[in-house]
Amino acid sequence: MSGLQKKALAVAVASALGAPAMAQDFVIEEVIVTATKRAVSVQDVPISISAVSGETLQELNITDVLGLGKTVPGLIINNSGNQPVPIMRGAGAAGTTDIAVPIYVDFMYRPLAAQGLASYVDIERVEVLRGPQGTLFGRNTLGGLINIVPNRPDFEEFAYGGSLAFGDYSLSRLEGYVNAPFSETVALRVTATNTTRDPYVKNIFNADGGLKDADNTYARAQLLIAPNDSFDITLGATLWEDSANGNADYAYKCLGVPVNAETQRFDGTENGFLDQRCGVRDGWDGGRPQAGNISNGDVSAAANPDPYTIAFDWTPERDIEETSFSVGVNWRFADHHLAVRGAIFDIYESTINDTDLSSNNALVAGHIRNSEATQIDINLNSETDSRFQYTLGAYLFDDTDAGANNYAFIWGYTYSNPTSPNWATWLYQGNGGTESTAVYGQAEYSFTDRMRGTLGLRSSSDKRQSFTLSVDPSTLGNHVPGYAGDPTPITGDDSHTDYRVGLQYDVGDDVMVYGSLATGYIAGGVQELTNELLDPNQVEATELGLKGTFADGRLRFNAALYNSAYENLTTTVFVVAGAAQTIIAQQVPGGSLTSQGLELDGSWYVTDDVTIDFGASFDNSKFDTFNAANRVGSVTHGYPGSDFIDENGAGWFTLDGDDPRFTPDMTVNIGLSFETELGNGSTFKPWIYLYVSDDYKTTNDPIFWAVQESFTTIDFGFTWRSPSEAWLAGLFVDNATNEAIMTDGTMFSRGRAMADFAAPRNWGLRLSYNF
Repeated sequence: MSGLQKKALAVAVASALGAPAMAQDFVIEEVIVTATKRAVSVQDVPISISAVSGETLQELNITDVLGLGKTVPGLIINNSGNQPVPIMRGAGAAGTTDIAVPIYVDFMYRPLAAQGLASYVDIERVEVLRGPQGTLFGRNTLGGLINIVPNRPDFEEFAYGGSLAFGDYSLSRLEGYVNAPFSETVALRVTATNTTRDPYVKNIFNADGGLKDADNTYARAQLLIAPNDSFDITLGATLWEDSANGNADYAYKCLGVPVNAETQRFDGTENGFLDQRCGVRDGWDGGRPQAGNISNGDVSAAANPDPYTIAFDWTPERDIEETSFSVGVNWRFADHHLAVRGAIFDIYESTINDTDLSSNNALVAGHIRNSEATQIDINLNSETDSRFQYTLGAYLFDDTDAGANNYAFIWGYTYSNPTSPNWATWLYQGNGGTESTAVYGQAEYSFTDRMRGTLGLRSSSDKRQSFTLSVDPSTLGNHVPGYAGDPTPITGDDSHTDYRVGLQYDVGDDVMVYGSLATGYIAGGVQELTNELLDPNQVEATELGLKGTFADGRLRFNAALYNSAYENLTTTVFVVAGAAQTIIAQQVPGGSLTSQGLELDGSWYVTDDVTIDFGASFDNSKFDTFNAANRVGSVTHGYPGSDFIDENGAGWFTLDGDDPRFTPDMTVNIGLSFETELGNGSTFKPWIYLYVSDDYKTTNDPIFWAVQESFTTIDFGFTWRSPSEAWLAGLFVDNATNEAIMTDGTMFSRGRAMADFAAPRNWGLRLSYNF
C-alpha cells in the first residue's frame, strides 16, 4: 500500500469519526442487500459492496451496464463491438477464459458480456460485489460480480405504472409495468420497455449508416405462486430484441495510422506519430506490400478528427435476440431456507459492418454467435438464532450442446457487388462450451456478541470442449456462409478448490471492521493447436475494511484496502492453421498482475434537504510478468518471451511492471442533491453528479495514441414529484462537459489506429405515473 493510499484512508476515517453531530430527526435509510443469500443491511456484510437503488438508476439515466461505473467506485466499463467488459480491481484488465466480473440477474449468471446491454427497467437495486465470490455464488468469479435485482410480484394490491422519456438524438423510451394479484396466493408482474434513438455517431457519407443508435425492446414476466407462508415458486420469462446499428464489430473510429517518419513503417509505440489518414500514403506500405492501399490522392483516406463522425458506405446490419426462462423455488422449514433457482438462455447475435472504413466498395466483416445455456443453483441457508449460521450450495452450468454454442467471424468482399458480399473461403466457425459443476458453502460463527468469523469452501469441476467447422463452399452465395466439417470436439478437464477466511469485529453499535482472504478460479480454455487446456486463471485476494454510520445516523462511510494477485492470465494471438491457411484466434499464456488499492464510498445527509453521495478509488495495478501480442501485422509469429517485432510489425511486447488497461490511479464520484417541498405539497429535487478520472491505457500494448487522458464529467438534472408521488417529472443531462471518453483502443490491418468512445453530451425529459 502506497503512502498516498494510507494517508487517504487516515484522512477519510478521521473526517468520518469527527463529523459534527446533528439532531436525530433524519437518518440515512438502511440499505438491505442479499449478497450473502440473506436479506441483511449492507453495513453488516463483511465484503466491499455497492448497492445502487432503482430510483438512482432512473434518476441518472442508467439504462444498462455502460452507465453503472459513474456510481460505483473502481468500476470501469471497457466497451467495443457491443461487448461491455466490467473491470474492477484489475480483474478483466487482461485475458481470462470466462468473464472476470460477470453479470447476474436475480442470482442467475449471464454467460455473455452482451447481456449486460439489456435494459435496466423496473429494477429494485443493483448490487456490485468486489473480489472473488465463489463460496456463495454458483458460477465462480475472479474479481467480483454485478447482480441485478428486479422488482418482484406482490399480493398487496393491483398496481401499474409507466414512463416516457424523450430528448435529443430523437430519443424515445417507453417503459411500463403491471402488478396483478389474482388472489392471495397468485400474483403476476409484467414489465416492458421500448427504446429508439438516432445515432450518436453521424455517417456523413451514408445517412443510414450511423452508429451508437438504439432500437430495442425488452420484456419480463414473473408469476409468483405462494400457497402458504413457507413455500413459493416464481416462474419467469424474458425477451430482448435489438436491431439497432449499434457499434462496429470492434472499435468504430479510425484515428489515423501510426507511422515512423524515418522508416515509413507502421509504428504504434513511442517512436511513431499519428498520420491523420485511414489508409496508407503513396510509398508508405508499412514494410509489407498490400493490395488495395489507399494512396495519398484518395480523399476517402482522410481521418476525420471528430470522434463522432464516420464516412462508411456499408449500412451496418445487427440483430440480437435473447429469450430466457427461469424458475425459483423457496421453501422454509425447520429454521432453514431452501432456495432452488434454474434458468435457460437462448441468445443469437449477428453483425456485419464496413471493414475498410471508407466510402469505397471493398470489405465488410462481422460475426454470428449462438449461445444456449442451462444452469441450476441450489442453496440451503440456516435461519436460526444460533451463533452458528451456514449456507450450502450446489451448482450446474452447461452450454456444451454440440452446435448450439458457436462463434463465426465472417469476411466479405464487395468490390464487384456492393450489396452482396463475396464471402471469404478461409473462414471457420468455432464451437465449444463448458459443463461446470460445483459444491460450495460458507459458515459464520459468532465468538462473542461483537466478533464473528467466516469460513467458506468451494470445489469446482469444469469440462471444456472445442471444435471448428470450415466454410461450406456450396453456401458462399448466401447472405452469410454456412459451415461444415467434423464436429468431434477437443476436450479438457480441470478442477479446483477455493476458500474464504474472514473475521469481523463490531467496534461499537455502528462501526464494524473486517478482514478476509479469498481465492477464485476460472478453468483454462482449450487450445485447438495443442489439444491441451490452459492453466486456470487464479486470484488470491486480501481485503481489510471499515463500515460505519456516524453523526447520529446522518453519515454512512465505508473504506476497503485490497490486494489481488492474478495468475495465468491470457493474451490473444492470430495464427495460421491447417492446409487451408485459416487464420484463427488463439488464447495463449500471458502472465500475471497484482492490483492493490483503497476504495471509499458513503452518503451524508448534511441537512434534512441536502444529501452528498461520494466514492473514490485509488488503484495501483501492475503487471508482474506479462507478454502481449503486437497485432500491427495481421498474423502474430513466434511465441512470447521477450520483445520481438518482426519486419512486418508483428511480434510481442514485454509488459513487466506496466499498468494494465482501464486501471486509472484514481477515480472520484460526488453527487449532490437538494430536495425541497413546494407550497402545494409536491417536492422538487435538483441534483448534480461529478465524476473525475485519472488517465489510463485502453489497451495493454504500449501504444502512444491509445491513452485516455484524465477527464471530468458532469451529469445534472432535477426530479419533481406530485404530492401523492403518483406523478414524476425529470430532466437529465449526461456528460454535460461533452468529454470524448475512449472506451477501447485497438489496431486494425494496415496499422490503422481504432478507438471506441462513450456517448457525447445528451439530454432527456422523463414523465412517469404510478398507480
